[in-house]
Amino acid sequence: MLFYLFLVFQIAALAAAIWYWDAYKNTTQRHFLWFLIYVVCNEVIGIAYQLISDHYNDIVHNIFILVCFPFYFSWFYKILQKRKWLTQVLFVVFIIVFLYDLFDKSPFDYLYLNPIITGAFCILVLTISYFVELLNTDSITTFATSQKFWIVTGLFCFYIGLLPLLIFHSNLDYGGHFYSIVITVLNAVLYGCIFKSFLCLKKKR
Repeated sequence: MLFYLFLVFQIAALAAAIWYWDAYKNTTQRHFLWFLIYVVCNEVIGIAYQLISDHYNDIVHNIFILVCFPFYFSWFYKILQKRKWLTQVLFVVFIIVFLYDLFDKSPFDYLYLNPIITGAFCILVLTISYFVELLNTDSITTFATSQKFWIVTGLFCFYIGLLPLLIFHSNLDYGGHFYSIVITVLNAVLYGCIFKSFLCLKKKR
C-alpha cells in the first residue's frame, strides 16, 4: 500500500489546481490542471488494472511516459527564454528512443526504461537551463512566490532522485520496501512542490 500512497499527493495537487484555477488560467501553467487530471486518472486506472488482472500494468505506465514527457517538453519550451531550441532537440531525442523501444518490445509486456531514463535526463537538463536563466535575471528575488520556480524545483528533485534508480534498476529489488519508499518520497516532493506552486497564487485570487 505504501507504493500507492503518492496518489494522495497527486490528488492534493489536483485539488489545489482546481481551487486556484482563476489565478493561473491565463498563464503558461494553465494546462497543468488537465495534466493533473490525467495523472490522477492514470494512477487509478493503473492500480485497478493491476488488481483486476494481477499483472504489472506496463501498458498504463508506457502510455503515461508518452504523455508525461512531451507535456513537460512543451511547457519548458514556453517558459525558457533563450534555449527553446534545446527543448526541441531533446524532444526529438526522446521520441527516437521511445520509438526504438516501441518497435523492439511490446508495450504490454515491458516497461520502457530507456525512454524514462532519456526523458529524466532531458528534464534535468531543462530544469538546470531554467535555473541558469533565473540566476541571470532579477526574478531570483521573488522565487518564493514564483509558480514556475516551484514546479521546476519539484521536477529537478524528482528526476535527480529517480535517475539513479533507473540506471541501476538491475541491482535493485523492485518489490522491496526500499524502492517503494524512495518512489513515494520522490512523488511526495514532486507533487508537494506542485501543490506549493498553486499556493503561491493565493494573494492573486
